[in-house]
Amino acid sequence: MKKVFSNSIILAILCAMLLSFTSCDEYKIKSNEKLKYYTSNAEDDFSSLIKQYNKICLEKYDESYQIEIIEFENNDDMCTKMSTEIMAGEGPDIISLNQNLPFEKLIENEAFLDINSLINNDETKDKIELDEYNSFIMNVGVYDGKRYIVPLSYGMDVLVSTQERLKQFNVSGNNGETLTYSNVSVKFSPFFNSTTNYSFVSNDSDTGLWFDHPMQLFSRFINSYIDFDNKSTFFTDDEFKDNLDIMREMVISTREDNANALFDDLYINRSLPLITGKYAYYKSIGETPVVFRGLVKSDDIYSAFLEIGFAINNNTKLQEQAYAFIKYALSDDCQMRICGAKGNSLSASISFPLNNKAYEQLKYTASRVTDDDDRIIGIDNDFISTYMKIADYVNKCTLYRDASHSYYNSSVIGDIVDKYLSGDISKEKFIRQLTAATEIYLTE
Repeated sequence: MKKVFSNSIILAILCAMLLSFTSCDEYKIKSNEKLKYYTSNAEDDFSSLIKQYNKICLEKYDESYQIEIIEFENNDDMCTKMSTEIMAGEGPDIISLNQNLPFEKLIENEAFLDINSLINNDETKDKIELDEYNSFIMNVGVYDGKRYIVPLSYGMDVLVSTQERLKQFNVSGNNGETLTYSNVSVKFSPFFNSTTNYSFVSNDSDTGLWFDHPMQLFSRFINSYIDFDNKSTFFTDDEFKDNLDIMREMVISTREDNANALFDDLYINRSLPLITGKYAYYKSIGETPVVFRGLVKSDDIYSAFLEIGFAINNNTKLQEQAYAFIKYALSDDCQMRICGAKGNSLSASISFPLNNKAYEQLKYTASRVTDDDDRIIGIDNDFISTYMKIADYVNKCTLYRDASHSYYNSSVIGDIVDKYLSGDISKEKFIRQLTAATEIYLTE
């Protein structure tokens, strides 16, 4: 995978973060100045949210509160410009988690604004009340008491199949059963030992999907053996070594572009109304869907990831405008629009909102979904109720939906992973190189 940041650019960013930041009241703001957001894909979920906000914000504010979307031809050019501008004490005001940036480093060096400072100084009637949101997911963006990341939606690490597909390989499964890196090789040994034209997880290259689904699973596997907060790795543990073989086999078998898959796409049609419709589809073709938790490190983990989230550049001169956008993004109305509780969801890959009121409305909307014969499907079946329970019990959450394209996974260890998966380096050499590269990234 191509590196987006060179080491010198990383150092430049980190040096820039050590500079003192000036609050917005020390600047003379031009009347036509707007918040800026950089992207190499103006059609992604976050850009779509900004476009939605730019229309609605005029009902309450003037045009100076709109956000300017600046599109680049490619991600490399965008990230290079961002690093240069941040070094100069500038840069885009809004930075989303889907951008290929070293967020762990940027957070560590306080590159982002502490959103708590805006919330605590808000004395208006519509101020953000944090107890109105999913507290666990909301706190994913909190580091050392400072709220650097604003989460907007989240999804769970689950795998969906059907009893009929599982039975082809003499595998049984129940809704809510946990698949861990340690037990998947035993439970699915008939599958991994078979020669049928099946992938572990769907990865049809003709769909044009952005995500490489098997690589998401492999990247999350690697990341689960890193403690980013305490800057330590566990790649030399016997558990990691034992599980590495089956995870590699899973990726290789799936990348052969087989016509069939044991599990469906990881992130598609996961909002509650859409997955309710998906349940009805399975039943219409005579199949019984089953949802597993995982893949995860241990069976007590209910794992999730942020689907949409963003930070505010600590260099911003427009804190008031930035806070107005934050308030909209977390509002009942916006949260309902994002997840499909009110009309169509922002995209088929959006699962759950953080706003509690929006979540309750989402459940009601899903309960009214009908099948092709206009019959209400319902959400009290075992499949849907288990899916909702997994969402309610989340106790671990990562920053990245697209883990394989995070800065660490693509730019720090991407080449090492590619060499290992292609067979160019041995397992032992892979672990040595993986450990060394990760420790440098964590401590540099």
